Amino acid sequence: MKKVLMLMLGLVAGTASFANTTTPAVSVSQTRLVMTTDQKLRLYVQPVQTKGELSIQDAAGQAVYVSTVALQNGLSQQFDVSDLGTGTYQLTLKTGDQTITKTFIVQANPNTSFVVQDL
Repeated sequence: MKKVLMLMLGLVAGTASFANTTTPAVSVSQTRLVMTTDQKLRLYVQPVQTKGELSIQDAAGQAVYVSTVALQNGLSQQFDVSDLGTGTYQLTLKTGDQTITKTFIVQANPNTSFVVQDL
């Protein structure tokens, strides 16, 4: 009985040290970009324990907006793009080894001002 008890205790102690106790990492891929009816874009990002670099580039790759953002509490940021000319733009969020890019098109007709594409 004593040997069986010691064997069980040894097995429990031996397997317990191999348990994986890490929590899964939250990805910035949990990001949404939505258009509003008043020529604005709203970016939503789930909380991530890091900072990120947020930028908007035009079709030529020129940055029209760049900012460093804290993502620990998530992010809900609105962009007024009514002053941007018609064309294709990319909103990019970089955090360490992850990069999320959302493409949007500003059109000439204000009633159909945006098209958001996930790449």
